[in-house]
Amino acid sequence: MSPSSTRSERSARCPRCPRCGTAFDCGMQMTPGQCWCRALPPLPAERLDPKSRCLCPECLAAEIARAARGETGDERG
Repeated sequence: MSPSSTRSERSARCPRCPRCGTAFDCGMQMTPGQCWCRALPPLPAERLDPKSRCLCPECLAAEIARAARGETGDERG
């Protein structure tokens, strides 16, 4: 993910990743339907928490890898 050189009046910066605390840019807020996360494989529905915020690119990639290995969400560390 590369930072955008131009931003709209409405900031696309997410508050913080709920897993690691890193601030990151959410592409869905800048251009709906065009977020960086759409290039990644989807998480299985049972791994999604509708009450949780988006994960940063690194944490989302790690969660996708855990899902691919068949690990439960309990191994986070």
